[in-house]
Amino acid sequence: MNQSRSKSEPISSALMIGMRSQLQLSSSATALPEQLEKLVAGFERMGDEKIRYKQLLFLATKLPPMSDSLKTDTNKVPGCLSTVHVSASYDSSTSTITFLGDSDGLLTKGLVAMLVTGLSKCTLKEIQCIDGSFIVRSGLDQSLTPGRNNGFLNMIETMKIKAAQCSAQEESGASETSENDKPMYNEMIGKLILLKPETLELIDESDQHSGHAGSKGWEESGESHFKLKIVADVFEGMSALKRHQLVYTILGDTMEKIHALSVDAKAPSQVNQ
Repeated sequence: MNQSRSKSEPISSALMIGMRSQLQLSSSATALPEQLEKLVAGFERMGDEKIRYKQLLFLATKLPPMSDSLKTDTNKVPGCLSTVHVSASYDSSTSTITFLGDSDGLLTKGLVAMLVTGLSKCTLKEIQCIDGSFIVRSGLDQSLTPGRNNGFLNMIETMKIKAAQCSAQEESGASETSENDKPMYNEMIGKLILLKPETLELIDESDQHSGHAGSKGWEESGESHFKLKIVADVFEGMSALKRHQLVYTILGDTMEKIHALSVDAKAPSQVNQ
């Protein structure tokens, strides 16, 4: 059921606590993707920190090259001690994401290689379920300073956002546009991935409302009207109203920057109903 944004009362704190609990449970209960599991298990079996360190440096040498044309500010990972770039592409034949990445620091490049190898050819849902705690299990956390550990977590979050963006663009059939031209779209995607969706489709319909009063949209880009389709485990057991309230709560002050949002939010069990 599609429903345009309505002025409803804020979602309750109890519902937000329930949402966080569901997300934490789904994250801890979800197994790592097969290739990432192999890498983590391999590091885990290495009892010596120096051996793990050398293996990480070896992984860096095996990282597929990334074209300089992809090393843009848009693809730069924020908050890393070294310069890190990550890009994502969507394979419609398998509904999976493929990553490319690079870093000017050898140790950081090894971490990039681990994530690129472990998360490529994964679905959006698999990628969104990753929380970074596997770095402790692998033992690699012993080789990371607090700054590098934060950078590693930023890499994961950036890859999640990149995966959601290219997946949503593919599913919506949107034409290829520079990410810099879609600041509002990207802001919304960056927040919606917190719901760990298995399907995320965000369509910019602003061009259909260009002559309407109040449809100017965000000042920099003119983005004003959106249509959202999202499927996530966190919606299980919620009424349609609560599902929509949760979406608005996640988007927060972003809702004040757009004119209208049509929402179709479902749990996986409701998809075929």
